[in-house]
Amino acid sequence: MKNLNEFILKPSEDKLNYDRPWLKYYPETIFPNIKYPDKNMYQMIKFIEEKIGDFDALEFMGFKLSYKELMDLIDQCAQSLIKLGVKKEDKVTVCLPNIPQATIVFYAINKIGAVSNMIHPLSAPKEIEYFLNLTDSKFALTTDFAFSNFEKIKDNVSLEKIIICNVSDYLKSLNKFGYWLLAGRKIPKIPERDNIISWKQLLKIGEDGRFNDFPILKKEDPAVILYTGGTTGKQKGVVLSNLNFNALALQTGSQANVYLQDKMMCIMPFFHGFGLGVSMHTALCFGGTLILVPKFSTEDFAKSFKKHKPEFIAGVPTLFTALTNSKAMHNSDFSNLKGVFSGADTLANDIKVKFENFISERGATVSIREGYGLTETVTASCLTPPTEYRFGSIGIPFPDTLYKICKIGSQETCTVDEDGEICISGPTVMLGYYKEKEETDSALQKHEDGHLWVHTGDLGSMDKDGFVYFKQRIKRIIKSSGYSVFPSQIENVLMNHEAVANCCVIGVPDSYKIEKIRAYIVLDEKYSESNELESKLLEMCREYLSIWSTPQEFIFRTELPLTQVGKVSYLELQKEVIKELEESDNIIDSIYPDEVYIENEEGDFIPK
Repeated sequence: MKNLNEFILKPSEDKLNYDRPWLKYYPETIFPNIKYPDKNMYQMIKFIEEKIGDFDALEFMGFKLSYKELMDLIDQCAQSLIKLGVKKEDKVTVCLPNIPQATIVFYAINKIGAVSNMIHPLSAPKEIEYFLNLTDSKFALTTDFAFSNFEKIKDNVSLEKIIICNVSDYLKSLNKFGYWLLAGRKIPKIPERDNIISWKQLLKIGEDGRFNDFPILKKEDPAVILYTGGTTGKQKGVVLSNLNFNALALQTGSQANVYLQDKMMCIMPFFHGFGLGVSMHTALCFGGTLILVPKFSTEDFAKSFKKHKPEFIAGVPTLFTALTNSKAMHNSDFSNLKGVFSGADTLANDIKVKFENFISERGATVSIREGYGLTETVTASCLTPPTEYRFGSIGIPFPDTLYKICKIGSQETCTVDEDGEICISGPTVMLGYYKEKEETDSALQKHEDGHLWVHTGDLGSMDKDGFVYFKQRIKRIIKSSGYSVFPSQIENVLMNHEAVANCCVIGVPDSYKIEKIRAYIVLDEKYSESNELESKLLEMCREYLSIWSTPQEFIFRTELPLTQVGKVSYLELQKEVIKELEESDNIIDSIYPDEVYIENEEGDFIPK
C-alpha cells in the first residue's frame, strides 16, 4: 500500500458557481472540489492511526513514535489536561519549539474541545503577557529554556498551571548526555511551586484509565489561535477552525502526492501556520513521517538530511539561501526529493534559480513551488502548478479556493492584469480576529456574488488564465526571514524610553533576511548619541519584542522627514534607502511600494 489517498481524498458533488480559468492547469489527479469529512483534527489523525498504527509518525534526534504510540500519548495527555482542569473552549497557550510534546499536546487540546493558543518560545516577556491576557489563558506549556520569560510576568497574568517541557524528555541517552553537557547546563533551575509541573508529571496524571466523555469539536468550531499583523499591521489573534486546517491538509496533500511514510523535514516552527498546517498536520493526515527540527543550523540540517533522505522540504526563502551557501550541504544527495515548497515571504528569482541549480547538480528532479497565503487562511492558498511556471507568478488557487483582484478600498473586481487588492474565498478562510470585531468586519466581507472574501491588504494582479501575481504589501508591515514585523509596535516600545523624542522604523532590503529592521531615532535635547545609550535601547527592545522584531540597526538623526501635517514620513525614509542603494550600486529588488500610496488631508498615506 503506497498511499491512503483513495480513503482520504474524495471529490465533492458540490460545484462552485464561479469562473475558475485556472482549473485547466490542474493535473488529472487533483479534484477541483474536495469532500471534507465532518471530523476535527484529532479525528483525522485517529483515522490514519487505525489504518497504519505501526508506521512511524515522527522522529526526533533518534527518538521515534509510531502512529499508535503517538495516539496513546495524545489520549493520555488529553486525559491529564481534563484532570488538571482544562475545559472545552479554554485557551491553552502552547509556547514550544518543534519537539514531540508540541505535536502531542496540540492534538490532545483538540480532542478535549479546547483551543491551542500558539506562540513563539522566544517571545519577549511583555509579548507573552499580552498573549496570555488576551486569551485569558489559565494553562500554558513552555520549555525549560523559555520559562524565565514567563517568570518575569507571573504577577501580571492568571496562570493556574504552567507545564515545563524539557527538550531532553524524549532524547536517547547519548543525545541526552550531549544536550545537558552543551546546552542544558546553561538553563536556570525551575523553581518548585504548586502551579509548576513537568511534562512527565502531567502525563502521570492521566495514567489511570481513559475518559469516554470527551467533548467533540465539530469541524466548524474554533480550534487554534495564531498571530499576525492582519490587514492593518496591528498584531492580532487569528481564530481558525478544524475545517480550516483539515481543508488545508487535503488541498496541500492533493497537490504534493504524499505517499505513506514520506518524510517531511519540519523546519518551519509549529507556532506558524506554514509549520503547523503544512509541515505537521498535512503530513500526518496522509500517513507521513515528521522529522522534527527544533532549531535550525545548516550543519545539523545536513546531518539529518543525509540520515533521513526526506521526500519533502517546506521553508522560507532564507532557508534555501542558507542551504545553498552551506558547505555542509555540498555532499548531499537530493535525488529522493518529491517536493520543495516556499512560503511566508516572497521568493526572489535569484534565490529560486541558485537553489534549483544547487539541488539539480546533486540529483534532484524537482523545482521550488512557491505558495502564497496568509495566516487568515492558515497559510498557503495558492501554489505554482508542477507543469507550468510563469515568471513573477505565485501560482494558481487551491481546490475550492477562489481568488479575485478588487480595486483598492472597494469590492469592485479589477480587469485582467490590473493591479488591485488580492481577495480570497474558500474553506481555509479564518473565523475572525479574536476579540476584534471591527477588524474582522473590515477584513471579512460578503460580496454581491454571495461569497465571503478576506481582503488581504496585499497588492497583486491576475492574468487571463487565473495565474496570480503578488506585487507588494499595501499595509505597513516588514517581512524579515519570513516573520511579520510591525513597525508601529517597535516604535511604541522605543518611544517609552525617556531619551527618545521621536522615531521611525522601516525595513531595509537585505540579501539574506529579505528585510532587516532599521530604527531612526531623534534624541531628546538632554541626551546625546552613545554606544551605551544604543545598548540600553536594544536591551529594552529585547524585553518587549521578539528576537525577530528587534532592530538590527539604530540610526540617530537630528530630525525626521514629516508629512504635510507633521507626521513622520516613513515613505521618505524608504526613498532615501533606495537612493543609497542605487548610489552604492548595491541594487536589490525594491521591497517598497512604487506610487501605491497617496497622502490624504489628514496626512495619512492611503492606498491609491
